[in-house]
Amino acid sequence: MKYRAGLRSVAFVWMGVLMQGLDAGRAPKKHSAVSCKPKELTVLTKTLDKDNGEPPGTWAPGFPELQVEQDSPAQGSKVQCSLLFMAQGLKKVLEDQRDDLNPNSVELHKKLGSTISNVNLLAACAKHTLGGECSLKPPPPQMPKDAFKKKQWSHTLLMMARSYLDWLERKFGQQSSKIKGKNKIQHKALQKKPTPQKYLEGSGYLL
Repeated sequence: MKYRAGLRSVAFVWMGVLMQGLDAGRAPKKHSAVSCKPKELTVLTKTLDKDNGEPPGTWAPGFPELQVEQDSPAQGSKVQCSLLFMAQGLKKVLEDQRDDLNPNSVELHKKLGSTISNVNLLAACAKHTLGGECSLKPPPPQMPKDAFKKKQWSHTLLMMARSYLDWLERKFGQQSSKIKGKNKIQHKALQKKPTPQKYLEGSGYLL
């Protein structure tokens, strides 16, 4: 039990590191904390739209893999599948921007690559905290071939990824608060319990 509690603590520390802000447009330094906050995807979406022209509108079919009810609980297996799908989709966006639509937008490529790495780290953190495996792995998302539709597809994926991470961040915060509350109660209970040390205090007078 102590080992599992330790893993949870480590996972929440990692979550805190992953959720710390990183100045937009700057590559993470060697020892600086990485970020996968929703606001970072907001900046990334704006950069993508800027490099591809005006916002192209949304991709009508959407991405059901990234749709969640705001009050739904975070289930480990589903979270793993969604984050896997998100990383696969972002990889498609990176490949398309780098190899076709915007081969000269090097900064955009760096931001996309960094975001993919952060999503993969977040998946590892979520696995420690929530458990679960993605047993039925979603197929890689298929990007349309038409240039305008590709822009819509990429824009919508980033918007939905941002919304999903916003939801996940709240769920982690709620779970962290619950565990902290339980730890406080347990700590108070231990303080009230007589300890061997208390029993030993003054025992010398009995010898």
